Formats: sequence, structure tokens, C-alpha cells
Amino acid sequence: MFKALTFFVLAIFTPGIILTAIAQSPQVKTADSLYLAGDYAHARIAYKNLVNDTSKNGIWWNRMAFSYYNTGDYETALMGYHKALTLKAGPPLKASIYSRMARLNALQNKPELAYASIDSARANGYVQFTELDNLKDFDRIRSTPRFKELRTAVFNNAYPCMVNKQAREFDFWVGEWKVYVTGTKIVAGHSVIQRIAGGCAILENWTSSNAANNGKSINFIDPVTGKWKQSWAGGGVQEFVNGEYKDGAMRFTFETTGPQNQKLIGRFIFYNQSDGTVKQFNETSADNGKTWTTSYDFTYVRVGESKDDL
Repeated sequence: MFKALTFFVLAIFTPGIILTAIAQSPQVKTADSLYLAGDYAHARIAYKNLVNDTSKNGIWWNRMAFSYYNTGDYETALMGYHKALTLKAGPPLKASIYSRMARLNALQNKPELAYASIDSARANGYVQFTELDNLKDFDRIRSTPRFKELRTAVFNNAYPCMVNKQAREFDFWVGEWKVYVTGTKIVAGHSVIQRIAGGCAILENWTSSNAANNGKSINFIDPVTGKWKQSWAGGGVQEFVNGEYKDGAMRFTFETTGPQNQKLIGRFIFYNQSDGTVKQFNETSADNGKTWTTSYDFTYVRVGESKDDL
């Protein structure tokens, strides 16, 4: 009697104990292991036994439905998905359910329902665009304009920086370049500039004609300032800050130390030129901006394009 009363009190004030007990039950372990092993024929039976005891676990309903789908019983699968959606599922679970409903609808040649399901999955944070690219279930509708539009929207869920206007400001520098001292045919080096981290950053891979100056930089929008920042490493380190794209150029400022240990302020500018080249210009001032000294002036020409017009 005392043990029963204790459990009752604990269950009232700590309901997680009941959920934990259920989640760790042998029945759940068996169902989950069958599901994860891909034994859907037995998993659907195991989950069906679980949902007979409780109708409030959306994950079980979703997994049972997916097991029925994988064994060819589409009608029962769809019923299970609809049931799972009624159980106050959070966005991640909804994204999974809707994406799976989309597969069923596409497979059964119901394109409008498939599109609606994909869109609902997207609205709940669905990011698995590779499923849209590769699953055979979508073969019938993959070439349609609406599917392609939705695929792009899901891709953008996965990589929001790709549709962030500010994050795309420095894309003019992306590419493979042969770099010249401006106004000459002297090769200063070679650079490969890559868009990385889902479009949230740009990586510079610089190989100098003078090997001692090889290095890399990562360029990104500083979440503190809301402006572009470049962090360079190679023959030393340097940070270029307050980057803004205006008047056709990305403009940074920086501070450094001169050869006589004096403080220098600097301007570091990337000009997005109309002929497709990029001019990189660095200058410093030892008198707080009254006079300026050019540190270097380079012109980037895409590999495979002519230098004759420079």
C-alpha cells in the first residue's frame, strides 16, 4: 500500500516519471529497435500495440505510419500521419510528418496534395532538400515548376544565408583568380575564393608569388556590429572590420602597427569593377587620416579570362 501511494504522489508532482517509465519499457525498446533496423513489417505491429494503449504519442503514430508506408499499406499510413498531427506535435515532428505525407501523395499521383504537404513541412522547418532531390517517390513531380519552387524554399530553410541580401554582397569576389599588380603584367599571386558555411562566410585561399605571404582569410557578417569582418592569417594575423558594401565596393577599416611601432589606421577596399575584375586596394595612415600611403594595389582577373585590357 505504501509503495502504491508513493508512486501515486510522485506521479502527480513529477509526471515525467511516468513518461520515462513508458519510454524505457521493453515494448518501446522493441518497437524502436525494429524501426531503426528497418524491420518495418514487425515495427508496425509493435507500434500498433503501443498506440492501442495510448493515443497521445505522436512519435509512435508517425513511426507506425512510416512502417505501414514501407510495407505498402498507404491508406493506414496516411491515417497514422493524420492522427499524429492531432496530438499537438511540435514543429520538428510536424516537419517529419508532412514530408512523409508528401511522399505518399506524390507516389499516388496526387501532386497538389504533395505540394501542400511539402509546403507545410517547409513552414515547420523542414530542411531535407536532398530527399526532394533523390527519393523516387517524387519522380513524377520533380520536373514541375511548383516542385522546383518548393525545393528552392526548402533549400533556403537549410541555408538561410543564401537568401540574405547582405550576406550576398561579397559574392563578386567568389571565384578563381590570377592576381596582378594593378597597371602591370606582374603576377602577385593566385587566389581561390569560396562561399562556405551555407553561404554565411567567404573563404580566401591566397598563394603569393612570394611564398612567405601565403595565407587565408574568412569573411563574414559580425553578429555584434552587423557589418562585414575579415580575419586574415598568413605571415601574421590581421582583422579588417566595419565592412560595408557601398558605391560598388566592399570597404573595411583596420588598425595596425608600423615598422617604427607607430599606430597606423588603414582602409582596405575591394572594388567590384564593371569588366568583371576586382581591384583590391590597401592603404595606411600614420597621421590619423591626413595623408595616406598605399600598401598594395592588386587587380584580380578570373582564371581563363584575358589580361590584355588591364
